[in-house]
Amino acid sequence: MGDGQSRETVELIKRVLIKVGSEFKKRDIEFVLIGSAILPLLYGIDWNIHDIDLFITNKSTIMEPELFEEIARENDWDVGTDMSGMMYYELLVNAHVIRVDLMENILDLYIPEEMLTNAMKVSIDNLEISSIRLEDLLVLKAREASEEGDEFLSRIAEILADPDSKINIDKNYLVRAINYYPDDKNSIERRLEKSGIYLE
Repeated sequence: MGDGQSRETVELIKRVLIKVGSEFKKRDIEFVLIGSAILPLLYGIDWNIHDIDLFITNKSTIMEPELFEEIARENDWDVGTDMSGMMYYELLVNAHVIRVDLMENILDLYIPEEMLTNAMKVSIDNLEISSIRLEDLLVLKAREASEEGDEFLSRIAEILADPDSKINIDKNYLVRAINYYPDDKNSIERRLEKSGIYLE
């Protein structure tokens, strides 16, 4: 952690968030950072970031695609739609193409209001960004019930078990976040504990 590569990753994430966040702010589009980009950005965890996930809270790329396409046009960003129908941008930053997924509650993705309300606030060059917490991300990955999600949880469990990492989780908050999903509560708990993340 903290090597040159992870510092470069953090700088890339910041640059992208400033570019996209500033454009969204001009148009009163509110969002919360929800994916694994929170790991290097907020927790100093060295992590290979392929894309940045933004959860749009007060607009919809499905209902108002023209708004988001116009932003892409004005900034010369590529825009596309994934197989779920969710829009994404591709930005060229520091010779890297970074994908920004614009997400909302459709299909299997569901982020409850309580999780968004409890988002952390982080300031990047005077731009305030909301972000879910590590505990929230663990719950989202466990709820995914995928091989990729299980690998993610196992890697985080190793980091949490390493005393040199200085990364801790708030187990009381983790239990609260699990309870946001009453129908999936048991399976989420099982996956977390199977990965080595214990609730007690």
